[in-house]
Amino acid sequence: MEVSGKRVLIEELREAGYDIPSLCYAPDAKHQPSCMVCMVRNEANNQMIPSCATYPTEGMRIDADSDEVKALRQMGIELLLSDHRARCGTCEGKDKCKLRNLSLQMKAKWTRFCPLAPVEDKVQIQVNEHMYFEPAKCIRCGLCVYNSQDGFTFKGRGFNMQVVLPEPSKSHVDEQLANLCPTGALFLR
Repeated sequence: MEVSGKRVLIEELREAGYDIPSLCYAPDAKHQPSCMVCMVRNEANNQMIPSCATYPTEGMRIDADSDEVKALRQMGIELLLSDHRARCGTCEGKDKCKLRNLSLQMKAKWTRFCPLAPVEDKVQIQVNEHMYFEPAKCIRCGLCVYNSQDGFTFKGRGFNMQVVLPEPSKSHVDEQLANLCPTGALFLR
């Protein structure tokens, strides 16, 4: 497919009828590519690129649904699952969880990169009067960090990176952040 336009590739491709999944992207929200689930191939130079952060350029030809592209997306899901300590069977938000839905759709395996079953961790931290955060469900997509004005940040790097919450006494967190969270790690009660 040849593309041209002013919007990021994921939007152009979705408008053209391609089902491009993503966990770290939401229209009209700030983000950084982190999940690898929206990857496509630029056939002009044979490079895999994140469609959520790439704007079309002249001459770009996009492969959005080959077996190789789908395998890379599946691997992205499996890498996220390897560090996901919540169990879908006991999770209250399992039907709304984009990670769970994509893992089922892509036939991703929980144990490809982590041979043991996840250890469930049900710690819930109160962010404000109505919002809670469950770290075990967090995939560190960054949507809450990049779209918060109230102190959500990242701490650490790589496998040890985690979301740090604002101090509850100083928090006037926009509750719309819960709607951006793809796994329900940030939720309203």
